[in-house]
Amino acid sequence: MPAQLQLALDGDLSNALHILKAAAPHIDIVEAGTPLIYREGVRALAALRQHFAGQLLADLKIMDAGAEESGIGFAAGADWVTVLAVTQNRTISGAVQAARDSSGRVMADMMQVSDPVSRAHELLALGCDMLCVHTAFDQQSTGGSPLETLRRLREALPNAPLAVAGGISSDNLSALLAYRPQIVVVGGAITRHASPATAAQTLQNIIRNFE
Repeated sequence: MPAQLQLALDGDLSNALHILKAAAPHIDIVEAGTPLIYREGVRALAALRQHFAGQLLADLKIMDAGAEESGIGFAAGADWVTVLAVTQNRTISGAVQAARDSSGRVMADMMQVSDPVSRAHELLALGCDMLCVHTAFDQQSTGGSPLETLRRLREALPNAPLAVAGGISSDNLSALLAYRPQIVVVGGAITRHASPATAAQTLQNIIRNFE
């Protein structure tokens, strides 16, 4: 099954809606990015829902109060919330329980995890639905890439549900697809493109035609 394409929207709500309306036909999951939620609150999810019938993800990057903060995201309309993989197991378990209570799902963001393979086993045992190999925005300017960590995780966990994020574009997408991520998260390559619809369609075509 081809990877799903997730669009990360990090600007203000007006800009996010403008991009979403253009790119929506080529997107599987829409993410209310952390900066968008900081600016607009989780109410942004309701606005995104008016223009997108598919899955919504709230990039809350939960670090504490897992059950409460996940519940806020799900109550606002999210299908997914994110929790930071470096946080304590009790926080993750709380987020997972809130997801089960709301028929939602939890994506664990693997940023700054020192031993990704070992932590991946723990996160899956805790009930996380997806592990996101994520090169942080502040690392991308120095040439950081999620490729090597994605490779390590796929080799160690052949059937694990993996997402990949961080500086993804049409130039490096095929190299990442070789390791069979279930979700590909793209932000700037779509949101900063002169034609978000064209950029999203190009990425979706690469995913669908990948062999």
